Amino acid sequence: MPNPNHRIGIIGAGLSGLMAGRILQDRGIDVTLFDKGRRPGGRANTREHGPYRFDHGAQFFTVRSPVIGPFLASWIDAGMVAEWAGSLVRIEGGNMEPAEDFSRYVGVPGMIALPSMLAQGQDIRVNTRVESLRREDQGWALFGDGGSELGRFDRVLVALPAPQAADLLDEAQTLRGLAESTRMAPCWSGMYVFERPLSLGFDGAFLSDHPLSWVARDSSKPGRPKVEAWVLHAGPDWTKANLRMERTEAAMALLREFEKEFGPLPDIAFQRAHRWAFALASDPLPVGDRFDAEGGIGICGDWCVGGRVEGALLSGKSAADWMFRGPTREIAGPGTHATRY
Repeated sequence: MPNPNHRIGIIGAGLSGLMAGRILQDRGIDVTLFDKGRRPGGRANTREHGPYRFDHGAQFFTVRSPVIGPFLASWIDAGMVAEWAGSLVRIEGGNMEPAEDFSRYVGVPGMIALPSMLAQGQDIRVNTRVESLRREDQGWALFGDGGSELGRFDRVLVALPAPQAADLLDEAQTLRGLAESTRMAPCWSGMYVFERPLSLGFDGAFLSDHPLSWVARDSSKPGRPKVEAWVLHAGPDWTKANLRMERTEAAMALLREFEKEFGPLPDIAFQRAHRWAFALASDPLPVGDRFDAEGGIGICGDWCVGGRVEGALLSGKSAADWMFRGPTREIAGPGTHATRY
């Protein structure tokens, strides 16, 4: 168990890093998080454009592990999370059928609500990219742009997408090898507001063997603005083939694929696209975290357990427990297959 006076640095303030930081701080440990983005959340984020708001990354989450259940209950009680009762379907080969019957949850009034709640009271340095780590006798030194020192810590947790984590793990080769073994695919995300409602018979659809992998009436989620807002996610193959596309062109191209599948669309009031560089782990690790006890460094993230939002939360909790108590048995996640949410 670390001394309460120990300092822990967490690189990455997505859900996994935030979950770990929240648990460690609540146990009296001094924690500092670093994130290159303008605010915490990672892909569990919400994009605002004037009166419009879109969950352009993670769309929802499920909870299948009893470890996360008590946290979910507290988030619902706080009014920051609610169940999404939208009608979801699967479409394959022109056939449409109901999606699996799971309870699906979203942040309210946007997915950003969940990471924002976890971030409350934490020391988070946003707009700060950690460029390198150096192992020292008594811990780790973190360095940013131009070699500027960002801080010294007794233990470090790297909570980044696998390719970015690998770049920082030169002095933890076993962990670097695990990160390098995980491939993460990009995803183009399109955001749209239509002038009138679409009559498609569903609020969200998973598509197989199609340029689009997911489409959703974002405005059907609880607490959203009453406009006809949709989010479209391209599949990894389409995204890779169009990776260098300019975002205005990408927004139009995604819309064309949507129209080809579902017919003529109403006029557009707003459209925008965003490219996620590391959206989907194609072969996530089968455990919730990995930790080098001797070196005092660990890794965690959704790619460490199943690739879902719940996996990120479970991995962050497992890593925090491990750092607090010292290594125990590896904690298996709620699933080891690759899935986006």
